[in-house]
Amino acid sequence: MVIALKLQHHTLFTVSFLRNNFTMMLFRIGESFTINAPAFRLQTMMDGELLYTNLIQNTTDAALKDKYVDTLMMIYDKRMQCHGQTDYVLGKKAVDQLKYKGGSGIKDARANFEKSLQLSGDNAYPFVIQTYFKLLVNQLGREDITTDFVKGKYESLSAILDKNIAKNDKNVAANKEVKSLLDDLYTQNFADKSDPTDCAKLLDIYRKKYTEKPNDLETIKLVYNKTKGCADSSFNVELLKKLNAMEPSYSYAIRLGKIYTRLNKYDSAYVLYENAVAKETDSLKKADLYFSMANIKYEKNDFPASRDFAKQTIVYNPKMGTAYLLIGTLYAASGKLCGPGTGFQSQIVLWPAFDYFRKAKEMDATVADDAQKMISTYTQYLPTKGDITAKKLAEGASYTIGCWINETTTVKSRPGVASSSTAPAKKPTPAKKSTPEKKK
Repeated sequence: MVIALKLQHHTLFTVSFLRNNFTMMLFRIGESFTINAPAFRLQTMMDGELLYTNLIQNTTDAALKDKYVDTLMMIYDKRMQCHGQTDYVLGKKAVDQLKYKGGSGIKDARANFEKSLQLSGDNAYPFVIQTYFKLLVNQLGREDITTDFVKGKYESLSAILDKNIAKNDKNVAANKEVKSLLDDLYTQNFADKSDPTDCAKLLDIYRKKYTEKPNDLETIKLVYNKTKGCADSSFNVELLKKLNAMEPSYSYAIRLGKIYTRLNKYDSAYVLYENAVAKETDSLKKADLYFSMANIKYEKNDFPASRDFAKQTIVYNPKMGTAYLLIGTLYAASGKLCGPGTGFQSQIVLWPAFDYFRKAKEMDATVADDAQKMISTYTQYLPTKGDITAKKLAEGASYTIGCWINETTTVKSRPGVASSSTAPAKKPTPAKKSTPEKKK
């Protein structure tokens, strides 16, 4: 009668049946079949796996739980022995060894994953690839699991996934999901953006993500943030341009503007900063943008515009020493603009220049050394006391410099020297005129 009952109801092991004593009796009968007659029917084994998993998850008795886990492992072994599907069942067994045996199950789980992958080859199951690679990342540095070993596994497992994705069969979604997970684990744990090889790999990974959703703002942000350390690739510039067009911001303008500046595309950088500063409300960020515009005008030898933007910088951030330095540099470079290039008229442009160099030291300790270097460099070109006397001027007296500068300053001389040196003809370089980094 028991056998007849079993033959009529092949699937005895459903969780809902365990709610009364009669069903528990049937469970014990089915358990006997699972263990002692495993070849009877594959479904019997599958039901046994389901029921023991349920028992493991619902018992609070540690000793009983261990027995259930051991029985589940035995069911997996019997299933492989009698019904095959070894690569698949080994993968399931390995997953449960990690889940239910904790640290004690890691070694055996790894061996089973690797055996499963060896048997399945290019037809490896996505869940096996995913759990195995996560295990390797988690165990990095233990035993033989080195960085090079895990990176090698990433390459081989990714190749399998790519082949299976190309098949575009019923498992394509699962393969894509696992490939994305592997890519994320790799970039988070192993990608070195200073290494051209790793950068090439990162760009390849995230270019594919971008291609799938080229107009999705969140996707573009993700791809940009993951690849932005990989120099100024054309792909990186493309992403920044798109981000700034879709969601204009200070940070995007500063980053993209710096790239354009390094490529000597000053006009493109200027337009970016001009658009960004008009929308920016944060004072310090506005100051950075104005300072960037001042630098561009300096590079294009438009001194009046450069000074105007530097002064706008100071309006929004009075403590930004680099802005004072830039104005001082502009004045110091104006000998030929405001005089013949030598002699008194070309030397006195240094008077207001020194005012700004000293102001830079006063307002910003981080540029004090640079400002002092500028003062030390240009002191030799100041008019001497004799020059000052000949012009019937007094040290410290108020004096207005004309020309494009048009500022009131004080008379200054180079102490202890009777005759003047020639004023510098070469355009000086500001001590710090690079675009500021993004504010945190």
